[in-house]
Amino acid sequence: MEIHQIPEQLPLIKHSKDIWGSFAYSKCKDAYGYDKNGLKRYALIVQLQYDQTVTEADKEFLHYLMSQEIEMHKFHPYQGLHESMDIVAYLLAKCQDVNHIPLFEQAKLSNFDTYYGFDTEYIISAGIEEAITYIEENDLYRISSFFQNKKEELETMYTAEHMERWFQSKARNYPANLEDESLITLMDRASDFGNSAEARELLGKLEEQLGSDKKNYSLLYHQAKQLEEYDKALHYLTQDLPEQEDSFDKVFLWLKMAEIHLLKQDWVQAFASVKQCEPELKLFSSWRSAGLGRSLSETLLDISLMAKDSDESLAREAYRWADQMLKSTNNYSSNVLKKAHQCAKVLQLKQDKRLYSKKVAIEARRINRMLR
Repeated sequence: MEIHQIPEQLPLIKHSKDIWGSFAYSKCKDAYGYDKNGLKRYALIVQLQYDQTVTEADKEFLHYLMSQEIEMHKFHPYQGLHESMDIVAYLLAKCQDVNHIPLFEQAKLSNFDTYYGFDTEYIISAGIEEAITYIEENDLYRISSFFQNKKEELETMYTAEHMERWFQSKARNYPANLEDESLITLMDRASDFGNSAEARELLGKLEEQLGSDKKNYSLLYHQAKQLEEYDKALHYLTQDLPEQEDSFDKVFLWLKMAEIHLLKQDWVQAFASVKQCEPELKLFSSWRSAGLGRSLSETLLDISLMAKDSDESLAREAYRWADQMLKSTNNYSSNVLKKAHQCAKVLQLKQDKRLYSKKVAIEARRINRMLR
């Protein structure tokens, strides 16, 4: 079943268990959530958010979808907390069934990000007293790794008023009517589901809605970049630049511009943007110890690697500057060192190639010691 068929087929999907398997977690590289069916399941969950016919009779179906989301989050190589899990958890929470507590516990324990990001309120969404009774009767304070040492927190931190506000917040985040959804959410989902034309149309509506208010430039830049509307992204960065008074913030914006130019495969303009940082760097020294120095170095190395075939002179100039920065800051990551080694290799700088090869190996050993 294709994503565009889900709205029309939703009643059939809900009541046909033999179809549910087509939305199951299936480990797969280079797919949404590294899950072959992840994007399709996300589209189904979004459709359920707007489905006015969802009732307690659908609890088994929602439980199934939640279990598949848990599997995806457990095995996702970059962990994270996807909106798809939160939406289906909210739909389950509205059923206010204490039997969902173990499922919500599994969601919390799926990975590092879910442990801290998945709301604990889900655990007691069936009612504070009801949830505590269930936890005690099932001895979860003793046998569950999550519930250990949580008794006082669950009994005192979450009041009825708090839970009411929480449910109201979730209802605003996931409205039951499509027309109540925010343009940003609709645009992000259109982009996720491959509807590029719709996403760009929604970006135009968002621009009209936000107008020329300067405080929205950063938001519009991010949305334009996400949709690969690079000229628009540059426009908003350029508009935002005069508003910056701090040298750090100016350098940060110039680097963003360089990144957009690189995405446009225009390394000449990317290098020109980075050059704008030079006078600002002289006005403050903290960039050497902060991540800004590392970002500058990495951007220059990216320019060098991209320019090497068509403009070797530019590639060498960008590399030399990055090399100087790396030597003066001593603040770099394994990824930056690998790029420096790659640059030295393609530019046939034998001494630098050996130097960065050693640095890459030293950094790898340091990381391995930390992980032991």
